[in-house]
Amino acid sequence: MSKQTSKKPSAEKKGFRNFVTARNTRRGATSVGITALIIAAIVLVNVILAVLSDRSAMYIDVTANRNFKLQTQTIDYIDSLDKDVDIYVLASEEDLERNNTSNYEYYVQANRLLHEFEYNSDKIHLHYVDLVKNPTFLTKYPNVNRSQTHMMLLTCGDNYTTLDPTDVFSYDTKTYQEEGYMVVQSQHVEQSVTSAILKVSDKERVTVSILSGQDEEDCSAFAARLSMNAYDVETVNLYTDKISDKSQFLIIYKPLADIDKELYDTLSKWLTNDGKYGHHIIYFPNDDVAAELFPNFNTLLADYGMEVDYAYIFEKNTDYLIPGSNMNNSLFDYADTDFTEDLSDREKKVILGGVRGTMPIKILDKAMASPMLVSSDDVERFDIKTQELGDVDGTMCGAAIGRKSGTSGVNSSVVTIGSYYAVSNLYLTANSYNNTAYFINMFNVLSDKGEAPILIEGKSPTSTELGVSSQNDINFLSVLVRFILPGVVLVIGLIVWIRRRHR
Repeated sequence: MSKQTSKKPSAEKKGFRNFVTARNTRRGATSVGITALIIAAIVLVNVILAVLSDRSAMYIDVTANRNFKLQTQTIDYIDSLDKDVDIYVLASEEDLERNNTSNYEYYVQANRLLHEFEYNSDKIHLHYVDLVKNPTFLTKYPNVNRSQTHMMLLTCGDNYTTLDPTDVFSYDTKTYQEEGYMVVQSQHVEQSVTSAILKVSDKERVTVSILSGQDEEDCSAFAARLSMNAYDVETVNLYTDKISDKSQFLIIYKPLADIDKELYDTLSKWLTNDGKYGHHIIYFPNDDVAAELFPNFNTLLADYGMEVDYAYIFEKNTDYLIPGSNMNNSLFDYADTDFTEDLSDREKKVILGGVRGTMPIKILDKAMASPMLVSSDDVERFDIKTQELGDVDGTMCGAAIGRKSGTSGVNSSVVTIGSYYAVSNLYLTANSYNNTAYFINMFNVLSDKGEAPILIEGKSPTSTELGVSSQNDINFLSVLVRFILPGVVLVIGLIVWIRRRHR
């Protein structure tokens, strides 16, 4: 037999085999595989995020007051829409956010909130229309005044409305008058867009009439808040005009003159509404004129179980005093839950007061009238006639409501608020207090307007408000910063020093 000769592998094959089986090669292959998997995972994640970004907001709002998110009430409302609403921003998205170099943060915030509307409702569709590239876009809407600068157009079926920059932003008028340019102070995107959606989606809107003809003072700040929350506001002189058939409210704001007997009869008849009721008067008395000079107004209030006490409430409890103010301006508690159940923060109080203070409201008929806002039980009464200051046993009423109803059970009411400053711009914009939320919610409850959002506040992206609401809070913070914290640091330092010395 011949012997079989075994062939030794060639040097090339042996080198390749050693390369494949080498530890470094295996490690390298593993690294390549892992890198490929990571790249594939990144690509997959980007594809998923691209899909999700069309359906929900892909950012986290870490601002203190949630500047870039809608309130729960707004989300609940737009989620219940049963009609498609289109929001057309009349600019490209890039131009919108770069609209104003000095106030760009407000425009960025506004744009994020517009996206939030679309993300939270499958009935809302957001579009950007560059009018430079598409100059004929607005010709489809004949009632739009194209000579004015509009920021948005909202449509629902055949209904449409526009929003101007002044509807969306509040500006510093002083800077404009002195320097000639506009500076944004706050934005009202949520209010204005929600109100416009209500308008175009055929939701029934309530009209609020503001009385003129009695030398009333201006209450445009409160009228603007009502408009932001989907109320139609009109001004009416009852000597020459007629209250709108859709009006459920009449605001009488600090009149200088009394109504005559004929107008008293007109208002009394309007309140009963031919037996259907459902009408409401909101009355802010004038403390500059003696009470006896308003006999017909006084009779109207007495018809609803109350009267204005010609005096001022002087608060002594530091928990109810306003930081940096005096006893004339103070906080008031809610006397009942009629207008507080839907408030987002019931811990906040309402601030009343003014140049001289809040006029107390006396309840004459408890079966008909009841307090709405009350002071603490540590107050004094300053009599305007005698100029005397005296103690009071118990609380005093700063706002009250009197009700009458017909056979249907629907109420008409007269609300008397002893402080016309309660709805001034100063108090309505103070986020530490509940003035805007409480009074807008009062309108919603009285009009049975449960479908509308209670209140959406304008937010400032640079807000630094601490939320300090009373003088007692200031006193506590002062003691905390000046004594408690330094004391704690001193004690900790002594403990560390003693332990180190005895090691």
